[in-house]
Amino acid sequence: MYRTLIVEAAERVFARRGYAGTKMQDVADEAGLAIATVYATIAGKEELYAAIHELRGRALLERAADAARNATSAFDALLIGVEAYARFLAEHPDYLRVHLNEAQPWALDPRFLCAEQKRQWRSGLELTVGVFRAAMAEGSVSEGDPELLARLMIAAHQVFLVHWVEHGMRDPIEALVEKMQNHVRRAFARQS
Repeated sequence: MYRTLIVEAAERVFARRGYAGTKMQDVADEAGLAIATVYATIAGKEELYAAIHELRGRALLERAADAARNATSAFDALLIGVEAYARFLAEHPDYLRVHLNEAQPWALDPRFLCAEQKRQWRSGLELTVGVFRAAMAEGSVSEGDPELLARLMIAAHQVFLVHWVEHGMRDPIEALVEKMQNHVRRAFARQS
C-alpha cells in the first residue's frame, strides 16, 4: 500500500522538480509520510525513479501493443499505436513531464538515469521497429531501415508532445493525436 502511494507521490515531485532537484524528503512530504516510512519501503531515489518507469512504462507499452493488435494492417497499427501512446501520456501528465524534464532526444540512445528506463525505451523501440518492418512487408511504408524510421517517428512524437505541454496542454488530446497521425501519414506512408 505504501509503495503505490510513494511511487505516485514521487512521480508528481519528479515532474515538478526533475530528478536532480528532487529529494527523498520532498517525496515523503508529498506522500504525507515520515521519511523513515519512505526509506523502509524504497531504498533510495534511483530505485524510486525506476519504480515509476516500471509502473508507467510497462503500462504504456502494454496499451500501445494491445491497441495495435486490433489493427487491420501494419500501417493502421502504427496509427493506432500513436493514438494509444499519446492518450496514455495525456492521462498521465506527470509521467510525460518526467520524460520531458530529462531534455534528452528520445530517438537516440538516451543516457537514462536508471536501467528500468533503458529497458522500457528498448522495448518500445523494438515494438515500433517490428511494426515498421511489417508495414514495409505489406507495402504501406517505403523501403528503408525500419529502426531509422522508428527513431524518426519517436523524435517527432517528442517534438509534438513538448509543444503541447509548452502550450499548456490546452488543445484537446484528439487534436494532438490527429497531428501526430497526420505526420506519420505524410512522413512514412508509401506514395502511390
